[in-house]
Amino acid sequence: MLSERDALIVALTAKVAELEARVGMNSRNSSRPPSSDGYAKPAPKSRRGRSGKKPGKQPGSPGKNLAPVVEHTPEHCQGCGSDLKDAPVTGEQRRQVFELPPVQATVTEHRVERRRCACGTETTAPFPFEATGPTCYGPNLRALVSYLVVRQHIPIKRVAELLGDAYGIPVSTGTIVAMVKEGAERLDAFLAALRDQLGRADVVHADERGLRVQASLYWVHSVSTGLFTLYHLDKRRGVVAMDAMGVLSPLSGVVVHDGWSPYRKFTAVAHALCNAQYATSGIMRNRPAGVLGSLALVGPGLASAREGSA
Repeated sequence: MLSERDALIVALTAKVAELEARVGMNSRNSSRPPSSDGYAKPAPKSRRGRSGKKPGKQPGSPGKNLAPVVEHTPEHCQGCGSDLKDAPVTGEQRRQVFELPPVQATVTEHRVERRRCACGTETTAPFPFEATGPTCYGPNLRALVSYLVVRQHIPIKRVAELLGDAYGIPVSTGTIVAMVKEGAERLDAFLAALRDQLGRADVVHADERGLRVQASLYWVHSVSTGLFTLYHLDKRRGVVAMDAMGVLSPLSGVVVHDGWSPYRKFTAVAHALCNAQYATSGIMRNRPAGVLGSLALVGPGLASAREGSA
């Protein structure tokens, strides 16, 4: 009876530990998407270390005055009412006011001449690149629209409202959509160079997270180094979407990930487990038939190589 009781206690203890581990799983310690975390988000923590200095201007550092400077002089004494025009200055106080300059859109009309040569040929001067039509919008306005929509995530209709209220420029929502699309097309050369840089990197980090797009589940795939990050939006989460990024397939270095099985399909790279999700990280070289060769553990105090099988 006692042996059966002890065996039951051991089994129940193991079951409780397993259930507690499942309850504690989230997107930070497993391959679950962030959408499964609900509202349980960790408090933000600053990565900035303490410098030991007091906040503000440091003693001995050169100061800078903002132009313009407006002098305010008292005219009469608050005690007796005497004129203070020639009175000596005994001190002063300073206050700086940060303000935006008046915002006003500028309109430039470009006129190109057509001239006739002595030979009879007529030649017309070219328009500058920003003058694409009889009435159009300049590159600064187009850049601002792309920034507000893509970076600040302001809805299209509200961007149109902002341009009308703040700048007095009427811009339709359809034009704003076209501006963002044009901006994306101008990034083709940059994206090609970025994929090339990431594909030749020694170590990259790869991850994927769920995102709702028009009430449908999409996946944001990312590949990054300390300097570069590439995002790819796809309806799929697996290998097909990873191939579409154009980085992991030509990569021959090390890819750091959370251990999700589709990453193992890339056999020309070394795989490193993310420290945020595993107590001991490792680099696992892929081999045929699921063999993991030369498993180099790089956790604290470990510097050994082991041979093992999956």
